[in-house]
Amino acid sequence: MERFINELRAENAALNKKAAQLRAESKGDEAVFCTVRANVYDICATVCGVQAKRGNIDGFAAMLTRFEGEWGAALEAAKKQNDAKKICVEETKLEALADVRARFRAARAE
Repeated sequence: MERFINELRAENAALNKKAAQLRAESKGDEAVFCTVRANVYDICATVCGVQAKRGNIDGFAAMLTRFEGEWGAALEAAKKQNDAKKICVEETKLEALADVRARFRAARAE
């Protein structure tokens, strides 16, 4: 799991660097979405690290499911309110989470 956590941290760092570059280029909207993705990787790396220290990797899998449910509900609420920005943010979070899930499955298969 250590390699998996390091991958998430590296992805977080790369996205934060890209967000800073986009802000410097006056591309604020694109920077926001990079930052949102970076935050998902950071949250997941942190939660996985805690669960790994506890010897409870299944707890991390449960947290991924919880995040998906909460962020999915937030997306549905944003759609009901016709809030385009919030819709984009929640979709971005769910896309990043799907990537984390795929990486997690691969790490567990090793």
